[in-house]
Amino acid sequence: MVKISINNKKFSFLTPKKTLNPKLWKDDFLEPEISERLKEIAKDAIENLEIKSEIKDIIITGSIASYNWHRLSDIDLHIVLDFDKISQSTEIVKRMLDEYRINWNRKHEIRIKDHEVEIYFQDAKEPHESNGIWSLLSEGWAAEPVKLEPDLDLRTAEKKAVAIVKSIEFAENLFEQNDFLGSHDYSSKIRSKISRMRQSGLDKEGIYSPENLAFKMLRNSGYLGRLSELKIKSYDQMLSLNEVYIK
Repeated sequence: MVKISINNKKFSFLTPKKTLNPKLWKDDFLEPEISERLKEIAKDAIENLEIKSEIKDIIITGSIASYNWHRLSDIDLHIVLDFDKISQSTEIVKRMLDEYRINWNRKHEIRIKDHEVEIYFQDAKEPHESNGIWSLLSEGWAAEPVKLEPDLDLRTAEKKAVAIVKSIEFAENLFEQNDFLGSHDYSSKIRSKISRMRQSGLDKEGIYSPENLAFKMLRNSGYLGRLSELKIKSYDQMLSLNEVYIK
C-alpha cells in the first residue's frame, strides 16, 4: 500500500534556506571538530575494507552542503578512490564497493548534530555535479553552493515517487511469494530506473527538478532503503536455494 502523501506544507522543507546549516557551518566553513570526525569515519571505513588504494579526497555533498538543507538531510560522505587502481574491472569494483556501502550504512547509525552520516564510494574519474561540494582534505569548496529561487513542482514529483513506490511494493510481493529471482531482477531494474530518472532530471533542470525531488521523497520516506535491502535479501535467497538444489 502506497504510504507517500505529498503536499506543499509537508514538503516545504525542500525550499532553500538563507544560510548553510548553522549546526555544521560557520562563515561558510565546516566546523573543524566536525571535519576531523568525518575524516576519521571515512578512514575507518576504508581500513575495514582492507583494499590497497589511496584516498584521493573525502567530500561532503548533497543538501547538507547547500542552501536546500533540512532536518532530514543526511551527511553524504563520499570517499573518492581510483577504481582502476583497485582492479582493471571497474564494474566489479563498483559492485563490490556498493555492497560494502549498503552493509556499512545498514549496520551503523552515526549522527553528527542530529544528521545521520551516510558513506559513498566515488570513482575519481566519475563526474559529480552538486550544488555544493566541500573537500575535507583540502578544507575548502570544490564547488561553492549557490542560492536559488526554484519553482517546486511537488505534484509532479509526487506522481513519479508514487509510481516507483508501487513498483517497489510489487517486487516485495514477489519476494513474499518466494519468487526470489523475479524479486531480485525487478528490484535491480527499479534501482536502475531511479538512477536514470534522477540523472535525467539533474541534466535537464538541476537539483530542483521533479525527478530529483521524487528521489528525495523516496529516500526520506525509507523506500530506497527498502529497495536496497530487498535486492540483497532476494540475492541471498537465490544462492541459498541453489546451494540446497546442488546438495
